[in-house]
Amino acid sequence: MTPKFQLTARAVAAAALALAGSFQAVPALAEAGGPEPVSAASTSAPAGTTATVESTTTTAPAPTTSAAPAPAAAPPAISDAGLAEAIRRDLGMTLEEFNAAGQLARTAADALPSLQEIPGYLGISLRDGKILVEGSGAELMAQLDELNAAGSAAEFVLVAPAADAATPASDSPAVDPSTPPADSPSAAPSASPSAVPSAAELLASSTEQLFQAYVREVGPAGLQAVAYSGGKFVVRTGGTNTAEAGLSQAQATAPATDQPTAPAMATDQRAATVPEPGATATAPRKISPADFVARYANVQLEQGSPVTTEADVFGGEGVAIDRRTICSTGFGAFSAAGLPVVLTAGHCAEDGAARIAELEPPLSATAGGAAPLPRTLAPLGSFGFSQFGGPLNSWITGTNEAPGNVGTDIAVIEALDGGANLQPAASTWADPANPGATAVKIIGTVAPFQGQEVCRSGRTEGWSCGQVEETGIYVVGGRTTAAADLRAFRGFLSKNVQSRGGDSGGPWISGNFAVGTHSAGETSGENFAIATTLEDALTKIPTGVQLQLFLNKPELAAPESLAVLSGQPITGRVPAAPASAVAADSKVRITIDKQTDKQTDKQTDQQTDQQTDQQTGQQTGQQTVEVPVDADGNWAFPAPESNGPLKFTAETVNGFSRSGPVSLAVEVTDLDAPVISSPDEGAVLKTLTRIDGTGTPGHTVKLTGDITGTAVVAADGQWTIPVEGAATGPLTVRAVQTSLGTVDSPPVVRNFTVVVPVEPVVPTEPVVPVEPVEPSEPVAPVEPSVPTEPVVPSEPPAPAPAEPVAPAEPVNPVLPAGASQPPAASGELPDTGAGSLLPAAGLAGGAILLGGVLLAATRRRATG
Repeated sequence: MTPKFQLTARAVAAAALALAGSFQAVPALAEAGGPEPVSAASTSAPAGTTATVESTTTTAPAPTTSAAPAPAAAPPAISDAGLAEAIRRDLGMTLEEFNAAGQLARTAADALPSLQEIPGYLGISLRDGKILVEGSGAELMAQLDELNAAGSAAEFVLVAPAADAATPASDSPAVDPSTPPADSPSAAPSASPSAVPSAAELLASSTEQLFQAYVREVGPAGLQAVAYSGGKFVVRTGGTNTAEAGLSQAQATAPATDQPTAPAMATDQRAATVPEPGATATAPRKISPADFVARYANVQLEQGSPVTTEADVFGGEGVAIDRRTICSTGFGAFSAAGLPVVLTAGHCAEDGAARIAELEPPLSATAGGAAPLPRTLAPLGSFGFSQFGGPLNSWITGTNEAPGNVGTDIAVIEALDGGANLQPAASTWADPANPGATAVKIIGTVAPFQGQEVCRSGRTEGWSCGQVEETGIYVVGGRTTAAADLRAFRGFLSKNVQSRGGDSGGPWISGNFAVGTHSAGETSGENFAIATTLEDALTKIPTGVQLQLFLNKPELAAPESLAVLSGQPITGRVPAAPASAVAADSKVRITIDKQTDKQTDKQTDQQTDQQTDQQTGQQTGQQTVEVPVDADGNWAFPAPESNGPLKFTAETVNGFSRSGPVSLAVEVTDLDAPVISSPDEGAVLKTLTRIDGTGTPGHTVKLTGDITGTAVVAADGQWTIPVEGAATGPLTVRAVQTSLGTVDSPPVVRNFTVVVPVEPVVPTEPVVPVEPVEPSEPVAPVEPSVPTEPVVPSEPPAPAPAEPVAPAEPVNPVLPAGASQPPAASGELPDTGAGSLLPAAGLAGGAILLGGVLLAATRRRATG
C-alpha cells in the first residue's frame, strides 16, 4: 500500500491570533504565493507546524527472471517533438501559450516581495494573461503603476477583495477561548461579548498566522488545509488516512468532539492530543472549528475528503525505494559541493528509514505500459536529507512556543551512481521508450499562484495538466499509527490535475519553470492533487541545493564574420530554444589559452588558472573570464590587443549547471573596416557603374559577394571599384581592408537593388466601332418580260437601239399584324417572305438580256 495522507485543503491567510483577549482587527495581508512570513511566535524551527504522516509501504513489483539488461545508452538529445501535442491535448493551448504562462508566473513572483510590504495587499492570481493583484489602497495602486511603467510585458491589474470573501460557515455564537473545552464535562460555552471579539469582527491576514491560531485554539486533529483562494480564506477539515482511522485504542480514550462533521469523520476529531514520543502533551482544543471560523469576516469552513499520499531520472520517472515502495523522481539538482542529486517527496524517505533508490525502467512504469520489472534495476543513489512535516519529521504542535510547526515534504537522493546522467527536464510520457525526446526543459523556479497553468509528471498517471485552484498549508497523516501524527507543509492544490499512487515526488511545472513536487491527491471523490511548493522546500534543506537548469551552448553572433577589431567586443548569443528563455543570471565562461593571447597583461580583470598537462608535464596558463548573458541571450567580451588568430572555449554556466564547452575561433586585427559611401543601404538604383567608399590611405579594399574587385585607398582616403558587366536584382557586397602581413579587417556589408528600366508600352488608340449600315429597302420581284420572236426581213434594216426596259417600282413588303420592323442596325435584310422570288427574278433578268443580245446579233447579221 502507498502511504496515506490527510489533506489540508486551501491556503488561508489569517489575522495573528494571540492568546485570549489579545485579538484585534488588522489589515488583510493575504499571501497567495511564495514563502509565508515567519511568525514571531516561532522558535528556531521554521515557522509553522510540522505534520507527521503515516506512510505504509507497498511491495515493489516482483522481479522477473529475465536477464539483466545491457547498460543503458546515453540519453538522447532533447527536442520538442510531441510536447506541443501534449500541451494542446491537456490544456487546450499552444506550446507558446504554455511557455508564456510560465513567464507570466515568473513576472508575478518577481513582483511579490515588493507587494507584500504594502498595507492593503491580499494576494495574486493569474487570469487571461494578466496579473490580478487583490487589495486596496493608494500605495498599492502606485506600486502597480510603477510595475506597469517598468515596461514589463505583463499587465498588473488591481482588483477589489471579494465582497463575499468570508461568509461564516456557522452562525454559532462566538466562544470565549479561555473557557473549558466544549467536550469537557464541565464545559459551558460563554456568551459574554466581552470575552472575545464578536462574530465576523476579525480579519485573517495570512495563512501562516491563521494556521497557528487554529492549531492553538482548536487543535490539529481533522485539519486538512488552511488556504487562500478567490479572495477568501478557507479552513478545510475532514477525515484522516485509512490506517490512522483504524486506531481505535487511542480514539476510545479520547473525549468526544462537537465538530460538525459526518459520523465517519468523528473518530478523526477525538484523537486530538496524542503527543509525539518525547514531546510535551498539548492541551485539548477549546472551541470547535465552526466557532473558530465564525470569529472571522473573511474565513469560511469547508469539509474535505481524506487525502492519500502517493508514494510509489528525467523528472517523473519511477524510483524503487528499498524494493518496497515506488515514488517518482522530481528535479535534478546540485549539492552545496556541486555534486548531482535528485529531489523527490520527503514522505518517500519513510522518516529517514529509506536507504537505496533504484531506477524503474520507463516501460515498466504504469504510465509506460507496465512491462514486467527486470531482475536487476539500474542503481540511482541513496537517501540523504529528508523532511516530512516539521524539522526531524516532527508533527503538528499546538504550543505557544511552536504553534503549528509548518514544515515541508522534500527528500534528497545523493551519492548518485556514475551511470546516472541527470537531465534538467520533466518527462511528458509521450514516448516512454525515449522520454527525453519530448521532455520539458527547466530554466528556473516560480511560486504557485491561483489560476496558473501547471502540468505534473509521474510514473503512474503520467502527464496531466490543469490550473492552480488555491495555495496554502496542507495537513496529511504521518508514518506512525498515532492519531496525532499529522504533518503540515506549504503547497498548492489543483482540481483538474490527475494523480495516483506512485506519482509522489514527481515534478510540477509551469512553462519551463519548476513549481513543486507531488505530495498527495484524492480520486475516489472530488478529484484534486496537492504539491509541495518547491521554492519553500529548497529553503528547508540545511546544506542548500541548486536546481539543475537547461542551458544551450554559446555561439558567435556572426560566424561568417570571423574578424574582430582588437580591443572591440567579440559578440555572441546563447539560444533559448527549445525553452522559452535563457535561464536568468546565466553567464558565458570564456577560457583562452595564453599561447593565443599575447596581451594578457592588458586584461587584468580576468582570472588566471594554472593547469598541469599530465601527459607532457608542462605547465600551461589559461585565462578564464565570465561574462553575463542578457535577457535576449546576448553576451560579449573584449578582443585582445594583439593581432592574429584567437582560439577559445566558451560554456554557458548558471551556478553548478553547465551547457558543456564549445570551441570557437576568431581573427583579431588592428585594421578598421572600410566604409561604403555609395550606394546607400537598401537603395534601389536604375544603373550601377561603380562602388565608392573611404578607408586608410595605402591599404587595399577587397570587394566580394555579388560584385567583386579591389582598389587601393588613395591619399585622400577615397577608393572606387568599377562595376563591370550588367549587375541587376537584389545585390549584396562585402568589403574588407587588407594590408600585407596583417589579418584582414572586419567586413562591412551593403545591400541594394539594381532595377533595369523598362520602356513603358504605349497603348494603341482604341478601335472605334463602325456604325451599322442602314439596310436598303427590299426589292420587289418583277415579272419577267417575254421577248418577241425576231422578224427576219428580206433585207435587214438598219439596226435601231433597243429601248431599255425600266425596272418596276419596288414594292414594300406587307408585315403581318403585330409584327415590328426589323432593327435598322442589324446589317441584314429583313425577312420579308420574298426570299424565294429572288432567284426567279434573276433568271428573268438574265433571259431578257440574252434575248436582247440575240436580237442585236440578228440585226447586225441582216445589216451585213
